[in-house]
Amino acid sequence: MNAALNIERIFQVSATRLFNAWTDPQIVNSWFGPEGFIVIESSMDTTVGGQYRIVIQSPDGKEISHYGEYVEYQPPISLAFTWVLENQDCAGGKDQFVTTLVSLSFEAISTTQTKLLLTHEQLPNEEAYNGHEFGWQSSLNSLQAFLTSG
Repeated sequence: MNAALNIERIFQVSATRLFNAWTDPQIVNSWFGPEGFIVIESSMDTTVGGQYRIVIQSPDGKEISHYGEYVEYQPPISLAFTWVLENQDCAGGKDQFVTTLVSLSFEAISTTQTKLLLTHEQLPNEEAYNGHEFGWQSSLNSLQAFLTSG
């Protein structure tokens, strides 16, 4: 299949604030993951070639590890990173030992409004596509809730 998932969302914050929400580990820890999940461990070196690792925990206590390498870093315009699920055991990832690519584009509509385009490429099959679509949509809901809470 090798599909690309595209999600567009408008946030009521500046491009810089939205970009920082993806690149500042303290902010990422406050929102990353689907609704109801929490970040239990994270490390980020956002330089091109730098590594990241984010471990989230589901409401039922299951840990899911994500890691990869930054391949593009242009604040506050674009960010791209490889995406690997360590244990490959969540919806859309089970038995899929692949490296995919996530690209983020931040388009300032005004000083207080930014359009985010998230593209997740190289998804190997429909199950991976559907699982990641749910995960990213829910994660963006978490991000929206975080940004509007303070």
